[in-house]
Amino acid sequence: NNAAQVNSIENGLRTLTYVLPGRFADAELASEAIYTLLSFVGVYHDKLLAQAAIKGLLVDKQGQPLKLDPTVFNRYHGQMAHASDVYRVAAHVLSCVQYAEKLVEMVAAKRLGNRRRWQVVTWIEITKVVLRLALLRASGQRMVTGAVVPEREVDPGSLGSTKHMEQGVDAKKQWKGGRSRLSFTSVREILQQAEGNADLGAFVANSPQNAERIAPASSLMHRLNALGLTGELLFILRPLIYVLSMRKLGANNWRAWALSLLIELTSRQMLRSDINVPRTLERDEMARRKWLFVYYLVRMPFFEQFTEK
Repeated sequence: NNAAQVNSIENGLRTLTYVLPGRFADAELASEAIYTLLSFVGVYHDKLLAQAAIKGLLVDKQGQPLKLDPTVFNRYHGQMAHASDVYRVAAHVLSCVQYAEKLVEMVAAKRLGNRRRWQVVTWIEITKVVLRLALLRASGQRMVTGAVVPEREVDPGSLGSTKHMEQGVDAKKQWKGGRSRLSFTSVREILQQAEGNADLGAFVANSPQNAERIAPASSLMHRLNALGLTGELLFILRPLIYVLSMRKLGANNWRAWALSLLIELTSRQMLRSDINVPRTLERDEMARRKWLFVYYLVRMPFFEQFTEK
């Protein structure tokens, strides 16, 4: 009932993070703390919206039930979390670590000094490696995406109050599978709309289903073979190797920069060789990882010697 109000608070806090930096001492730290808190609030809000969607409690401004068609990404991670407690816990902990890591690093740099800061960063990366390895195993050796929890599928500002919801309408029109948790138009609704003259063949023909929309989570990503699994392990370990190499060789050392780039290129080639025909999630993840190469342009020493000039 208060989804729109919570969304307004989220937007207000998000705006605050843009105007705080430079306003007072430790303004950047305060801004990052608000942003981190906002991320946690957003995760909790998303969970409430997802639970309401499963129960059919989301309505528009006119009080009409909203039918959400889950994205392939949300279906995959939702089903994986539903099937494995290890996956669910590891995914949520990893998300929390990703939201808070920058704030923790800023606090460590300010309060503990640069040397202790790198120790904290190393332990953060070790934690992320352990969690991603747990996700890799729990998923049956499938690629680990950047985000690992379902995303928000509806704008809270467009939701109405359930007080105005037409009682029983959604239950009559929809049938929800207990295993897949997908909603389908009930046979009763089809017959009512056709006034007793329903042509079920025509209905099926006019309602084509995307194969990935109704497929189980295990078929939305390929199970990696030895080559692809090695590539995925390299990608998971790369940030930790990069941090350790910078601590040993120095942040401005070309060898640390080149080693990280070489590992990422090798990982990408191994995965592409293993996955000949990538599915939607795999294409999206490979495209995301491709964009990560842009970060090498702003990493030291490349940034100092080339990009900055």
